[in-house]
Amino acid sequence: MDSKEKIRLTGYNNEKGVKAYIVNHINKYKLLKEMFVGETSKLESVKIFFDFCISVIVLGAGINDYFQYNFYKKNYSERNKFIVGRKWKKILLKCNGSTKIDTFDDKLKFNNKFNEFLKRDWLDVDKSNYDKVSDFILNHDSFFLKQNIGSGGNGISKYISKEIKNHKEFYNKIKGKSFILEEAIVQDKSLAEFNPSSVNTIRVVTIRDKDVVHIMDAILRMGNGEKSTDNFHQHGLAMKMDVDSGEVVSLAIDKSNNKYEYHPVTNKKLLGYKVPYWDKVKDTVIKASKVSKDVRYVGWDIAILESGEVSIIEGNCSSDPDITQMPKQVGRWEDYKKIIEKL
Repeated sequence: MDSKEKIRLTGYNNEKGVKAYIVNHINKYKLLKEMFVGETSKLESVKIFFDFCISVIVLGAGINDYFQYNFYKKNYSERNKFIVGRKWKKILLKCNGSTKIDTFDDKLKFNNKFNEFLKRDWLDVDKSNYDKVSDFILNHDSFFLKQNIGSGGNGISKYISKEIKNHKEFYNKIKGKSFILEEAIVQDKSLAEFNPSSVNTIRVVTIRDKDVVHIMDAILRMGNGEKSTDNFHQHGLAMKMDVDSGEVVSLAIDKSNNKYEYHPVTNKKLLGYKVPYWDKVKDTVIKASKVSKDVRYVGWDIAILESGEVSIIEGNCSSDPDITQMPKQVGRWEDYKKIIEKL
């Protein structure tokens, strides 16, 4: 199985048709069992499968939940502490009223609403003529081409401006197709040293209760190789941070359940690293959380620029709890439950 298929199966799929749904879920179950549990006897495989079915029925867990939270070696009391599919949906509906919010799912609408927090140049291609697009390319050494609708690092391509020889041809290829151009930011040097090919960001999860913003979790994310994305679902790395200090307090983990104390590319130590300008990061997400009054639960993706400014890359109104629970294998349901019950 190639790496693209593994990434697809370990994500959350929207298959069309009953047959495709069943086939994909069978393949996902087999893959995740192999990745997390490994080879087992036939009897043990049957036990795990029936235990999985019970978790689905009783807890509302999915295939990803069961394996990535190691439910196969946890008792019911331990499992009940994790935010799984059913509880995740409860959080989204209680906080946001929906699992989909147009302002957050559409990058163009998000950029317009949260422009003051972006700290980078960007351009709506469909509202720009050739001259504006050409000027944007000339004014930036590199940039990202992003589809308005897309998640998980999909629909994003990085371009080196000097390598685009024919601006007119490039413009004709992208116009009228709901693209935006975004300046490629230059990140803080200490973060870049871990994996220079990607912008290494922080996912900060907030819940707003009227005018009080609770910072629930913070996760440092890093690329793992030559890809320009640090996205966990594209097999980047994720590690838990202490919300008060900004220090990394867990080993890094990837979606395949590999664990790292040192970055696998640069061999720089991850555990104990302190994110710079952490107080400024917290201040930024607290202010941003008060912009959209109808959305209370958001996972903010934050980049720290070389200048020391804090840039919001995007906001995720259905931020996946896997990234906050996998690194330390600690369930977060009780802490989230206390907050959402007050809303």
